[in-house]
Amino acid sequence: MSEVASYPAGETFSKAERLCRKKLIDEVYANGMSIKSAAMVFVYMPVELDEPVPVQVLMTVSKRLYKRAHDRNRIKRLMREAYRRHKSLIYEPLVAQEKQMALMIIFTGRQMPNYAYVYGKLFESMKKLRSQLSKPELKENNE
Repeated sequence: MSEVASYPAGETFSKAERLCRKKLIDEVYANGMSIKSAAMVFVYMPVELDEPVPVQVLMTVSKRLYKRAHDRNRIKRLMREAYRRHKSLIYEPLVAQEKQMALMIIFTGRQMPNYAYVYGKLFESMKKLRSQLSKPELKENNE
């Protein structure tokens, strides 16, 4: 876990930061805590990760709401870019506590968004998540 503290936050989104393990994804979806906003749902869970990163992230867009793949891909691209810019908000408390977390970001908006909308909603949700990470319950649950 000492590797996590030395991981550079930077404004990148590497392969190691992506949540790919099916078993872990199912566990987070079933047992994770959630934060809801107008257009996004964050589902997160403190876990031990194989990679030396504080957070692994998965971003999804409903096929039911957006039938065309190019629409879903565009929204995920906007979400990745906004997350990349704001990830230091959640990296700082996790590195300070030497914790790791799996995070799913689900886009639930009905309208095709622009970058400013996604950027604002993701920033708002990341601030809520940061305040949740600062609470003592998270520290106690993971010890």
